[in-house]
Amino acid sequence: MTTERPRGAIIALPAVSGNLVCEARQQRATGQAARVEYIRKAYSRKRQRARQRHAALTVSVIVVAVLLAAFMPWSGTERAKSSEVPAQRETSTAALPSVAEDKSKYIPDAAEVEALAKMLYGEARGIASDTEKAACVWCVLNRVDDPRFPDTVLEVLSAPYQFAGYSAEYPATEELKTLAADVLTRYHAEKDGESNVGRVLPAEYCFFTGDGKNNHFTIGWKDTETWGWTLESPYEG
Repeated sequence: MTTERPRGAIIALPAVSGNLVCEARQQRATGQAARVEYIRKAYSRKRQRARQRHAALTVSVIVVAVLLAAFMPWSGTERAKSSEVPAQRETSTAALPSVAEDKSKYIPDAAEVEALAKMLYGEARGIASDTEKAACVWCVLNRVDDPRFPDTVLEVLSAPYQFAGYSAEYPATEELKTLAADVLTRYHAEKDGESNVGRVLPAEYCFFTGDGKNNHFTIGWKDTETWGWTLESPYEG
């Protein structure tokens, strides 16, 4: 005999009911997490847009400030400029050198100074008088101006059988270089038209011989009449 359940009876399904509750709770948690993530992202985007607007505003303010500083005349700047103009003009006028000061700024050629110092080392290092040492340099310069000899200091010094006391291997002491530079400066001033520059040897004297203590200057080779030192020397007294 078969027992039939009445229609409309309630069947207890405890396991199924528990699963449905868990699934519902999980769906609610997932939905809440999604909403939280959405809110977080939206808030992040809002903050990023705010930072961008702030940066753009800052740049705009800086640009405007730069333009104002560049193109707007500031009264304080104008007053400073107007007060500085007379002083600047006065300084620039006072700083203009005279013709004599321009000539004093002549700088002798370094190679010529060194070569002449080496010549002095070989020809006059044993001579006590700076006047006689300077005369050796003037003798070289006299040859530069004389058409019988080369036209430059270095060519005059290195010409064969001329200055036996010159050698490129000799030392150039600071003392001799100073004296050579001084004579070159006086020679340059004379070429510029100045007089009484401190020449100690007349222009026609192009030869000299020495005995280790003194040098004797002559107009021609093997002349017996020597220069008598009658010009005022800037190196004496």
